[in-house]
Amino acid sequence: MLYHVWYPFFTQTVSEQWMSDVNDFIDEQNHYELMLAKKMDWEFVKEQSKGSSYDYISPDGSKIEAKFDWDSIKTGNHYLEFSQTSDGGNTWVPSGFSLSEVEADYWVVVNNDWFRMIKIKTLREFLVKNRNKLKITQTRAGVNFNRPGQLSKAYLIPFNLLDEIVLMKMPSPVKKDQVIL
Repeated sequence: MLYHVWYPFFTQTVSEQWMSDVNDFIDEQNHYELMLAKKMDWEFVKEQSKGSSYDYISPDGSKIEAKFDWDSIKTGNHYLEFSQTSDGGNTWVPSGFSLSEVEADYWVVVNNDWFRMIKIKTLREFLVKNRNKLKITQTRAGVNFNRPGQLSKAYLIPFNLLDEIVLMKMPSPVKKDQVIL
């Protein structure tokens, strides 16, 4: 059943508005992904589908998955997603790092302050070694336009620990709300 919401100038269903918001969010993320590709001279993998395991291919052929973890500045942690559900937690499927570790060569974390690049193999070894020490959390409903029942699980990795295994750390080449020139 669709419910109509009254807006001053038109009537639109809640579902239509939600889709518009989701599309805006996806467009915004694509904006940052394309900006990073341009700044790093990487090829952006277009037309990715759900479950894609990398976003970029570098000039040497390396496959790179990038996470724009804007809120990490506030928390001091990287949200490393590894599982998701669409049924309120009854069934969890691999996502995020669990998919990338199979095909990608590098994991990149970007926020307004820093760009961090880590070898996938090094990050996998870190997780195996420290799994029991890391906090596991899951998203709240509505985060990044998740529908009710759509959640993700992740390790919260403090940046001071992540910085011990980074291959490269530099000031962020991409800032949230930055315009592509």
